[in-house]
Amino acid sequence: MTTQTLSRKEKRAAIARASKLYGLKGDDALAIHNAYLTMQKGDLGGALRLAHPVTQRHPGNPHGWILLGSAALSQREGETAKAFFAKAVECAPKGARALAGLGKAHVLCAEVEPACAIMEQAIDAGSKDVPMMLLYLDLTGRLGRRLHAAKRLEPLAQKLDSADLAYKLGLSLQEVDETKRAAICFERAYALDPAPEAHQIAQAQALLYTGRVEEAEARARELLETLKDRDQLALVLLTALRLQRKGDEALGFAEAFEFATPEGFAQARGMVANVLQDQDDMAGAEAAYQEAMHIAGEQPRIRKAYGVFCYRDGRYAEGAAHYEKRLPALQRRQVAVENAAPENLAMQDRVFLMAEQGIGDQIALMSLLRLAPLKDGAEVTFVGDPRHGPLLDGNALGLGHMAQSDLNGVTPPVAPGEMVFLGDLTRYLPDAAPAARQGAYLTPDAGAVDTIRTRYEALAEGRPIFGLAWASRSLIGALRSLPLSELVAVLPEGAFVVDLQYGDTRDEIAAAKAARPDLLFHSDPQIDQMTDLAGFAAQLTALDRVITIDNTTAHLAGALGLADAHLLLPAGSECMWYWGGEGSEDPWYATLTLHRQRRAGDWSGPLAELAARWAR
Repeated sequence: MTTQTLSRKEKRAAIARASKLYGLKGDDALAIHNAYLTMQKGDLGGALRLAHPVTQRHPGNPHGWILLGSAALSQREGETAKAFFAKAVECAPKGARALAGLGKAHVLCAEVEPACAIMEQAIDAGSKDVPMMLLYLDLTGRLGRRLHAAKRLEPLAQKLDSADLAYKLGLSLQEVDETKRAAICFERAYALDPAPEAHQIAQAQALLYTGRVEEAEARARELLETLKDRDQLALVLLTALRLQRKGDEALGFAEAFEFATPEGFAQARGMVANVLQDQDDMAGAEAAYQEAMHIAGEQPRIRKAYGVFCYRDGRYAEGAAHYEKRLPALQRRQVAVENAAPENLAMQDRVFLMAEQGIGDQIALMSLLRLAPLKDGAEVTFVGDPRHGPLLDGNALGLGHMAQSDLNGVTPPVAPGEMVFLGDLTRYLPDAAPAARQGAYLTPDAGAVDTIRTRYEALAEGRPIFGLAWASRSLIGALRSLPLSELVAVLPEGAFVVDLQYGDTRDEIAAAKAARPDLLFHSDPQIDQMTDLAGFAAQLTALDRVITIDNTTAHLAGALGLADAHLLLPAGSECMWYWGGEGSEDPWYATLTLHRQRRAGDWSGPLAELAARWAR
């Protein structure tokens, strides 16, 4: 609707509405309103003719500058768009529309870090610009900050009616193995728009990720009969079969299925390698990995899987060449693998160790700093989750801490050669004796330990104090987990059991109480390991002994040097490389006692070892 088609009464009403929306009066308010409508129709020239005079008369109003900036964006004129949106932000520093536009303009100018920072401001200011959010999601994914981005976008994905945002956020979370969170996004995408094949496949994945494995298998088989994109469905089915320990069936399906893409075939060969490891066929697994790499080339996930396969076997030099390919190209352009080379480290007065992988992996990999040939007096800072700050206080590695968000504010600015990915320090494993990296390096707060210990002793009334962690809540983590009701069967009569498991454990503890009514269970409301790693470290140190599966608890117990900590390890591909392939001695920290499955899925051997220990 334009001013020429309005009656006098309609024009007054339109101006009144526009004045409230745009903070202008009279014809200028209506001009901005019509400029936005004109731009939506694709008439950039008409929008500019309406908006430009308003910027001259009202330079302190953001809307004219936003329109000029939007037109420049449409013409892919990055510097011009950036100048106009910067003026809009000057007028309205917390204006979501202006900030979103400025972020997009920075992307056109190939200024990735400023773009991400300003887009975050736009999101925090209440932006509903879904294309901007998708662009932010893509950039942060390439930078390896998927979890950082998800924290901002997950609430919006559930609030905004954008199936595309929900689906792509689910894909991003899937990439970092946050499968439960990915499932929520996939279910949202399917609910908003069930028609696209991608959303139907995502719904099958959501069934898998939420533990409805048999339903996921049935849904995948159903969709394989109707959808064209069958490769992803085949991978869902293979995963469901493996989780149900149907290894032979999974192998048969993988051999018979005709994959449409090299990527799908390579991923399937990687899954075949996992199944063969579960069946203790290491030669077959290696051949499957080699075939996958031949097909997939530099595909990071396959390269990492084969790298850690070699590492677990002690073939560090061979594994390093593949493990270094684990990161996407954009991350490697920011932090080159050569930065970890001895000739570079020997030159640096400052080194910033960049976080990667999960919390447990980070705790394990930090110990490799002992192997790094640093320059004398070099200042080393770990850049990662803020929770690490208190945990690293007083550590024996001399390692400082900084949150990722503070890196851009360092003075003088961080040089590219000063940044090293934590996992790149594995290059020093081939030439170092195990003892060189082993030993505790974390020191818990003594006062916190004493306080917790005093509290637990009062509750235990002379009972031995055990801490138990029994489950990994990730998708494949189910293969490393066991029911609490089975684990408590090995405990001595009348023990005091402290719940070390994250997540809602009420049903599991109820089942354990029914199995062992003589035990006293305690879930400590004062400690939340998900928000307070230092408090969790103090809690572990306050216990008599710890029994855990392979998770963050295990790595924290090792890095603390706990004297009586026991690690239950699965057979097959889910035995992480830090622990090697055999033996009860801990090859990484030299402090834990390892109890290994003899056959994948069978915990009877490790549980019998523990039961015999307490009987003695």
